Amino acid sequence: MKIKIFLLLLLIINTVKAQGTEKIAIPNRVVYNYADDKINEKAKKLLTEGLTNTTNYNLLGDNLIIGPTLWKRFKNLESLKSIPDSVIFHIDDMEIEGKMSKTLKDSKKIWEEVKKEVSGKYQIRKANEDELKYYWSTISFDIEEPLFILQTENHLYILNFLKKSMKLFWLDEFPNKNAYNNPIDNGTYTTDGTFKTYKNGNEVYITDKGNKETSLEKVILLSSDPDLQNNSSVEDMKSVIEKTNRIFESLFKNSKKEGKIMVQFELGEKKNEIQFAVKDDLDLELMKEFEKQVNKEEYPHTKKNTIKFQLIYKVNSYNDTE
Repeated sequence: MKIKIFLLLLLIINTVKAQGTEKIAIPNRVVYNYADDKINEKAKKLLTEGLTNTTNYNLLGDNLIIGPTLWKRFKNLESLKSIPDSVIFHIDDMEIEGKMSKTLKDSKKIWEEVKKEVSGKYQIRKANEDELKYYWSTISFDIEEPLFILQTENHLYILNFLKKSMKLFWLDEFPNKNAYNNPIDNGTYTTDGTFKTYKNGNEVYITDKGNKETSLEKVILLSSDPDLQNNSSVEDMKSVIEKTNRIFESLFKNSKKEGKIMVQFELGEKKNEIQFAVKDDLDLELMKEFEKQVNKEEYPHTKKNTIKFQLIYKVNSYNDTE
């Protein structure tokens, strides 16, 4: 009887713990440690008070790191140029600049700039998978709650608190690209999530200028994940990219001119369409031959609905960083 009662108590305790923590989807290979809801609510209250009370800085301490995406926007603000210490983030093979505040005075300056941008409605929530993957790519430690996304109409701020001191120690912004201006059809594409960009087969959130070279720069998916999964396959996409890469490399590898090529594939159930756009000083004779050879190739069709994606090539050029 004692054993049964003990097991029942353990079950009740574990159930209470499970109910006391809001669970979220964690991406593969991301280490994420939950905090009790009471701790998260305390941090959320500090955050709310810090946004609404002009003289309340209880969420801040001396040390505050500004991540690479937010610092890219903030670094030219006059009020922040006097903050001395920079941070270099090593993301994949890139070195990206951030900032570190080491005084409460400087932390307040940074927070005031955030408050200026949070003037309307906002939501404080836990991070989704894309936001966690981005944050994970910028840090060298396990993710520990309290971690929140401060969502406004135009920005998705990432805020990580220290559990013991309840001080904000990391502030960044998710590089949310939910609108894409397509230069080929002059249309603006929007999504509830974010447009995904791939480089060397991996999803990327930040790009630097890279090397001046001739290569495939990136792949931009203009169809949603469900549309891609339901109507095509990884193998089909790979075959399109490999065929186009082969033609591009054979024609442009020795070109002396500089520029960018955009190839847009629209694969359908019965018909495929390909469109091209160029930028800068490309060799137009080579471009004509490139279009001719790409159009001659056979490409797979979709199961039903049309899917659309773009291949961006650089010729003796650097990466676009926007």
